[in-house]
Amino acid sequence: MNYALDQATHLTVINDDRYNVTLDQRFWNVRSAFGGWVGAVCAEAVQRHREFRFAIVTQQINFHAAVRSESLVVSVRLIERRRTMDFWQIDVSPSDQPERVDASATIVCGEQEATQIGYETDMPEHRAVADCVRLPSGDSTPNWFEHFDIRLAKGRPFSMNQTANSATYVREADGRQLDAKALLAISDTPMPRTFFRANSMTFAATISLSTYVYASESELTEVGTGYLLLDTQCKVIRHGFLNQETYLYREDGLLLATSYQTGRFRE
Repeated sequence: MNYALDQATHLTVINDDRYNVTLDQRFWNVRSAFGGWVGAVCAEAVQRHREFRFAIVTQQINFHAAVRSESLVVSVRLIERRRTMDFWQIDVSPSDQPERVDASATIVCGEQEATQIGYETDMPEHRAVADCVRLPSGDSTPNWFEHFDIRLAKGRPFSMNQTANSATYVREADGRQLDAKALLAISDTPMPRTFFRANSMTFAATISLSTYVYASESELTEVGTGYLLLDTQCKVIRHGFLNQETYLYREDGLLLATSYQTGRFRE
Protein backbone atom coordinates (compact mmCIF):
# COMPACT_ATOMS: atom_id res chain seq x y z
CA MET A 1 0.00 0.00 0.00
CA ASN A 2 2.98 2.34 -0.39
CA TYR A 3 2.12 3.25 -3.98
CA ALA A 4 -0.29 6.01 -4.96
CA LEU A 5 -2.45 3.86 -7.25
CA ASP A 6 -2.92 1.16 -4.60
CA GLN A 7 -3.76 3.70 -1.92
CA ALA A 8 -6.23 5.46 -4.22
CA THR A 9 -8.02 2.23 -5.17
CA HIS A 10 -8.25 0.81 -1.65
CA LEU A 11 -11.73 -0.67 -1.17
CA THR A 12 -13.66 -1.13 2.06
CA VAL A 13 -16.03 -4.09 2.11
CA ILE A 14 -19.73 -3.30 2.59
CA ASN A 15 -20.90 -6.85 1.80
CA ASP A 16 -19.94 -9.66 -0.58
CA ASP A 17 -20.85 -7.68 -3.69
CA ARG A 18 -20.42 -4.04 -2.69
CA TYR A 19 -17.45 -1.91 -1.72
CA ASN A 20 -16.86 1.66 -0.67
CA VAL A 21 -14.05 3.79 -2.10
CA THR A 22 -13.04 7.38 -1.39
CA LEU A 23 -12.34 9.56 -4.40
CA ASP A 24 -8.64 10.33 -4.03
CA GLN A 25 -7.91 13.92 -5.07
CA ARG A 26 -4.50 12.84 -6.33
CA PHE A 27 -6.36 11.25 -9.26
CA TRP A 28 -8.68 14.17 -9.90
CA ASN A 29 -9.09 15.29 -13.50
CA VAL A 30 -10.20 18.76 -14.58
CA ARG A 31 -13.81 18.53 -13.33
CA SER A 32 -14.17 14.93 -12.15
CA ALA A 33 -12.27 11.76 -11.35
CA PHE A 34 -9.63 10.57 -13.81
CA GLY A 35 -11.20 7.92 -16.05
CA GLY A 36 -8.16 5.68 -15.65
CA TRP A 37 -8.70 5.74 -11.89
CA VAL A 38 -12.32 4.63 -12.36
CA GLY A 39 -11.09 1.78 -14.55
CA ALA A 40 -8.54 0.75 -11.94
CA VAL A 41 -11.19 0.81 -9.20
CA CYS A 42 -13.48 -1.44 -11.25
CA ALA A 43 -10.61 -3.85 -11.87
CA GLU A 44 -9.71 -3.89 -8.18
CA ALA A 45 -13.34 -4.64 -7.25
CA VAL A 46 -13.50 -7.65 -9.56
CA GLN A 47 -10.08 -8.95 -8.52
CA ARG A 48 -11.09 -8.65 -4.84
CA HIS A 49 -14.33 -10.59 -5.36
CA ARG A 50 -14.52 -14.11 -3.93
CA GLU A 51 -15.55 -15.51 -7.35
CA PHE A 52 -12.69 -13.93 -9.32
CA ARG A 53 -10.54 -16.25 -11.42
CA PHE A 54 -8.32 -16.16 -14.52
CA ALA A 55 -7.10 -12.77 -15.86
CA ILE A 56 -8.80 -9.59 -17.04
CA VAL A 57 -9.13 -9.72 -20.82
CA THR A 58 -11.43 -6.77 -21.57
CA GLN A 59 -12.85 -3.79 -19.73
CA GLN A 60 -15.52 -1.50 -21.17
CA ILE A 61 -16.67 1.58 -19.27
CA ASN A 62 -19.50 4.00 -20.00
CA PHE A 63 -19.48 7.31 -18.15
CA HIS A 64 -23.11 8.33 -17.60
CA ALA A 65 -22.17 11.39 -15.53
CA ALA A 66 -19.09 13.01 -14.06
CA VAL A 67 -17.69 10.86 -11.25
CA ARG A 68 -17.08 13.49 -8.60
CA SER A 69 -18.66 12.34 -5.31
CA GLU A 70 -16.22 12.12 -2.44
CA SER A 71 -17.51 8.70 -1.38
CA LEU A 72 -18.54 6.05 -3.89
CA VAL A 73 -20.17 2.63 -3.82
CA VAL A 74 -18.81 0.02 -6.21
CA SER A 75 -21.26 -2.82 -6.91
CA VAL A 76 -20.04 -6.03 -8.54
CA ARG A 77 -22.12 -8.78 -10.14
CA LEU A 78 -21.05 -11.97 -11.89
CA ILE A 79 -23.35 -12.02 -14.93
CA GLU A 80 -22.28 -15.30 -16.52
CA ARG A 81 -19.73 -18.01 -15.82
CA ARG A 82 -18.44 -20.28 -18.55
CA ARG A 83 -15.78 -22.97 -18.44
CA THR A 84 -12.95 -20.59 -19.32
CA MET A 85 -14.67 -17.16 -19.29
CA ASP A 86 -16.39 -14.99 -16.68
CA PHE A 87 -18.50 -11.90 -17.41
CA TRP A 88 -18.82 -9.16 -14.77
CA GLN A 89 -20.94 -6.03 -14.32
CA ILE A 90 -19.64 -3.17 -12.16
CA ASP A 91 -21.57 -0.01 -11.22
CA VAL A 92 -20.07 3.08 -9.58
CA SER A 93 -22.54 5.24 -7.62
CA PRO A 94 -22.41 8.11 -5.11
CA SER A 95 -22.67 6.75 -1.57
CA ASP A 96 -25.50 9.16 -0.76
CA GLN A 97 -27.38 8.29 -3.98
CA PRO A 98 -26.80 4.56 -4.51
CA GLU A 99 -29.68 4.36 -6.98
CA ARG A 100 -27.77 6.64 -9.38
CA VAL A 101 -25.04 5.11 -11.54
CA ASP A 102 -22.32 7.53 -12.68
CA ALA A 103 -20.23 4.89 -14.45
CA SER A 104 -20.84 1.29 -15.41
CA ALA A 105 -18.33 -1.27 -16.61
CA THR A 106 -18.25 -4.77 -17.98
CA ILE A 107 -15.15 -6.85 -17.41
CA VAL A 108 -14.44 -10.17 -19.08
CA CYS A 109 -11.96 -12.53 -17.45
CA GLY A 110 -10.58 -15.49 -19.35
CA GLU A 111 -8.18 -18.37 -19.11
CA GLN A 112 -5.12 -17.87 -21.31
CA GLU A 113 -4.01 -20.88 -23.31
CA ALA A 114 -0.90 -21.73 -25.33
CA THR A 115 -1.59 -21.74 -29.08
CA GLN A 116 0.45 -22.54 -32.17
CA ILE A 117 -1.04 -19.75 -34.28
CA GLY A 118 0.47 -16.34 -33.58
CA TYR A 119 0.65 -12.96 -35.31
CA GLU A 120 1.22 -9.31 -34.49
CA THR A 121 2.42 -6.18 -36.26
CA ASP A 122 5.66 -4.43 -35.38
CA MET A 123 5.77 -1.53 -32.96
CA PRO A 124 6.03 1.80 -34.84
CA GLU A 125 9.38 3.54 -34.66
CA HIS A 126 9.56 6.59 -32.42
CA ARG A 127 12.22 8.58 -30.65
CA ALA A 128 14.04 6.70 -27.91
CA VAL A 129 12.76 7.35 -24.40
CA ALA A 130 16.15 8.85 -23.49
CA ASP A 131 15.57 11.53 -26.13
CA CYS A 132 12.15 12.51 -24.75
CA VAL A 133 11.65 15.02 -21.93
CA ARG A 134 9.11 14.30 -19.19
CA LEU A 135 6.01 16.45 -19.49
CA PRO A 136 5.81 18.69 -16.41
CA SER A 137 2.88 18.74 -14.01
CA GLY A 138 1.59 21.95 -12.50
CA ASP A 139 -1.38 24.26 -12.06
CA SER A 140 -2.47 23.79 -15.68
CA THR A 141 -2.44 19.98 -15.61
CA PRO A 142 -4.84 17.52 -13.90
CA ASN A 143 -3.82 16.25 -10.45
CA TRP A 144 -3.25 12.71 -11.73
CA PHE A 145 -0.58 13.92 -14.14
CA GLU A 146 2.13 14.04 -11.48
CA HIS A 147 1.67 10.36 -10.65
CA PHE A 148 2.76 9.24 -14.12
CA ASP A 149 6.09 9.78 -15.80
CA ILE A 150 4.89 10.82 -19.28
CA ARG A 151 7.32 11.61 -22.08
CA LEU A 152 6.11 12.90 -25.42
CA ALA A 153 7.58 11.01 -28.38
CA LYS A 154 5.37 12.32 -31.18
CA GLY A 155 2.99 15.23 -31.69
CA ARG A 156 2.81 18.83 -30.46
CA PRO A 157 -0.13 19.57 -28.14
CA PHE A 158 -2.03 22.87 -28.47
CA SER A 159 -0.90 23.13 -32.09
CA MET A 160 -2.50 22.43 -35.46
CA ASN A 161 -0.75 19.14 -36.28
CA GLN A 162 -1.14 17.44 -39.65
CA THR A 163 -2.86 14.54 -37.88
CA ALA A 164 -4.36 14.08 -34.42
CA ASN A 165 -1.95 11.22 -33.68
CA SER A 166 0.64 11.20 -30.90
CA ALA A 167 2.92 8.87 -28.96
CA THR A 168 4.05 8.89 -25.34
CA TYR A 169 6.23 6.82 -23.06
CA VAL A 170 4.43 6.25 -19.75
CA ARG A 171 5.17 4.61 -16.41
CA GLU A 172 4.05 5.16 -12.84
CA ALA A 173 6.13 7.91 -11.26
CA ASP A 174 6.57 6.28 -7.85
CA GLY A 175 8.22 3.09 -9.09
CA ARG A 176 5.20 0.80 -8.88
CA GLN A 177 5.58 -2.24 -11.12
CA LEU A 178 3.12 -2.78 -13.94
CA ASP A 179 0.12 -5.06 -13.52
CA ALA A 180 -3.34 -5.29 -15.10
CA LYS A 181 -4.80 -2.58 -12.85
CA ALA A 182 -2.05 -0.13 -13.74
CA LEU A 183 -2.33 -1.02 -17.43
CA LEU A 184 -6.03 -0.10 -17.37
CA ALA A 185 -5.23 3.21 -15.68
CA ILE A 186 -2.41 4.05 -18.09
CA SER A 187 -4.64 3.35 -21.09
CA ASP A 188 -6.49 6.60 -20.33
CA THR A 189 -3.40 8.83 -20.03
CA PRO A 190 -3.20 10.07 -23.67
CA MET A 191 -4.27 13.69 -24.06
CA PRO A 192 -7.55 14.43 -25.87
CA ARG A 193 -7.17 14.34 -29.64
CA THR A 194 -8.49 17.92 -29.80
CA PHE A 195 -5.18 19.05 -28.26
CA PHE A 196 -3.45 18.15 -31.53
CA ARG A 197 -5.89 19.85 -33.91
CA ALA A 198 -6.26 23.28 -32.35
CA ASN A 199 -3.97 26.08 -31.22
CA SER A 200 -5.77 26.28 -27.87
CA MET A 201 -6.70 23.88 -25.06
CA THR A 202 -10.01 22.25 -26.02
CA PHE A 203 -10.95 19.57 -23.49
CA ALA A 204 -12.91 16.43 -24.28
CA ALA A 205 -14.84 14.21 -21.88
CA THR A 206 -14.72 10.44 -22.27
CA ILE A 207 -18.09 8.82 -22.98
CA SER A 208 -16.96 5.25 -23.51
CA LEU A 209 -13.57 3.62 -22.87
CA SER A 210 -12.68 0.05 -23.80
CA THR A 211 -9.36 -1.69 -23.14
CA TYR A 212 -8.38 -5.14 -24.40
CA VAL A 213 -5.47 -6.97 -22.78
CA TYR A 214 -3.47 -9.49 -24.82
CA ALA A 215 -0.53 -9.93 -22.46
CA SER A 216 -0.15 -12.66 -19.87
CA GLU A 217 0.50 -11.81 -16.23
CA SER A 218 4.15 -12.77 -16.65
CA GLU A 219 4.48 -10.55 -19.75
CA LEU A 220 3.14 -7.62 -17.71
CA THR A 221 5.42 -8.43 -14.78
CA GLU A 222 8.44 -8.42 -17.08
CA VAL A 223 7.86 -4.71 -17.72
CA GLY A 224 8.81 -4.03 -14.12
CA THR A 225 9.22 -0.29 -13.69
CA GLY A 226 9.98 0.26 -17.37
CA TYR A 227 8.06 2.45 -19.78
CA LEU A 228 5.17 1.57 -22.04
CA LEU A 229 4.98 3.18 -25.47
CA LEU A 230 1.46 4.41 -26.15
CA ASP A 231 0.91 4.94 -29.86
CA THR A 232 -2.35 6.92 -30.03
CA GLN A 233 -4.25 7.47 -33.25
CA CYS A 234 -7.40 9.27 -34.30
CA LYS A 235 -9.54 8.56 -37.33
CA VAL A 236 -12.21 11.23 -36.97
CA ILE A 237 -13.16 14.40 -35.05
CA ARG A 238 -16.62 15.53 -36.09
CA HIS A 239 -19.88 16.99 -34.75
CA GLY A 240 -18.51 17.38 -31.23
CA PHE A 241 -17.33 13.76 -30.95
CA LEU A 242 -13.91 12.20 -31.40
CA ASN A 243 -12.38 8.78 -31.85
CA GLN A 244 -9.19 7.67 -30.07
CA GLU A 245 -7.27 4.41 -30.54
CA THR A 246 -4.25 3.55 -28.40
CA TYR A 247 -1.79 0.68 -28.78
CA LEU A 248 0.21 -0.08 -25.64
CA TYR A 249 3.62 -1.63 -26.29
CA ARG A 250 6.38 -2.85 -24.06
CA GLU A 251 9.73 -1.20 -24.81
CA ASP A 252 10.91 -4.38 -26.54
CA GLY A 253 7.98 -4.10 -28.99
CA LEU A 254 5.54 -6.60 -27.47
CA LEU A 255 1.95 -5.38 -27.85
CA LEU A 256 0.33 -5.62 -24.41
CA ALA A 257 -3.09 -4.08 -25.01
CA THR A 258 -5.24 -1.89 -27.23
CA SER A 259 -7.65 0.78 -26.05
CA TYR A 260 -10.46 2.64 -27.78
CA GLN A 261 -12.58 5.54 -26.67
CA THR A 262 -15.20 7.99 -27.85
CA GLY A 263 -15.12 11.48 -26.41
CA ARG A 264 -17.38 14.54 -26.44
CA PHE A 265 -16.06 18.09 -26.80
CA ARG A 266 -17.42 21.59 -27.11
CA GLU A 267 -15.57 24.57 -28.56
